Amino acid sequence: MQVHFRNSHPAKVWVAIMDYNPGVCGGSGDWETQGWWGIDPGQEVWAFSTNNQYAAYYAEADDGAHWSGIYGPVYLYWDGFDSCINIGSTNAYEIVGMRLIDAGSWAWVPWAVYTVNLT
Repeated sequence: MQVHFRNSHPAKVWVAIMDYNPGVCGGSGDWETQGWWGIDPGQEVWAFSTNNQYAAYYAEADDGAHWSGIYGPVYLYWDGFDSCINIGSTNAYEIVGMRLIDAGSWAWVPWAVYTVNLT
């Protein structure tokens, strides 16, 4: 399944994700963390693909709005990053929780698209 993010917010939005990936992050919590996708207002990006029902995201907008949740914690860095949930660094500028993505029974369908609409 493809996971897309649509920016319906009036300012540019930056998205970080967390996806279950024990092949990459086995022994470090099994969840891969990645960022950033910069999305202009009205635009949509395909951020990643997964066959898991659950993933998570954090987003922050240039105007100060943010979308966070209880899943994580995830270390954020100013530059692009690709890490694992249990690997942090003093280079992180913030530690956040992420919002859950629940794709339901469509997660295993490779051509399915799940879109998170950031408003």
